[in-house]
Amino acid sequence: MAGPGPRPAKGYRVVLLGSVAVGKTALATQFACGRFPEQCEPSVEELFSKVIEVNAAPALLEIVDTVGAEHLVTLKDLYIKNSDGFVVLYSVCSEASFEAVRPLRERMGRLRGPKAVPLVLVGTKADLDAERQVLTARGRALAREWRCPFLEVTAKSKLMVDQVFTQVVREMEALAPPEAAAPAPPSNAQDTWPSERFIG
Repeated sequence: MAGPGPRPAKGYRVVLLGSVAVGKTALATQFACGRFPEQCEPSVEELFSKVIEVNAAPALLEIVDTVGAEHLVTLKDLYIKNSDGFVVLYSVCSEASFEAVRPLRERMGRLRGPKAVPLVLVGTKADLDAERQVLTARGRALAREWRCPFLEVTAKSKLMVDQVFTQVVREMEALAPPEAAAPAPPSNAQDTWPSERFIG
């Protein structure tokens, strides 16, 4: 008798947020496609997807790279409201990009309400020590304030890239509401049964 088939992957939408040129596209491309893009052509958004295993269960990630959406406030707000988890990025070579993440986090709080938001804070371009403007300790301190994981990564050599997405899945799972037992369907189930939450 054949054993049970593979477990279906749970789907999550993860949005990459941060200033222009912090390395959002490089991180997503290296993670999903296994390559480092030498040049990135800005567009409004890029979508990547990949299945990874976290805590012995498959997770299907749809990654939204908000490449050129910085100036499209309404679009960015939609991403923040309707996504499951976030990777907030700054470049360790840019003080301005580090300063920009705080108002971004405040905006997330306004749009998502008082509940904890599943996010990971990421400092990119960690290999460029000679150009560093933001010390690791500052990123770590901000992550402690936000109560979220913090990583410094190098997309070019894939250093810590996979760990970013493993961590964001763990955050989403840790902060997900417990699954309640399904109630018995009412007699007029067709009219009143709530639709399932759309993911992805």
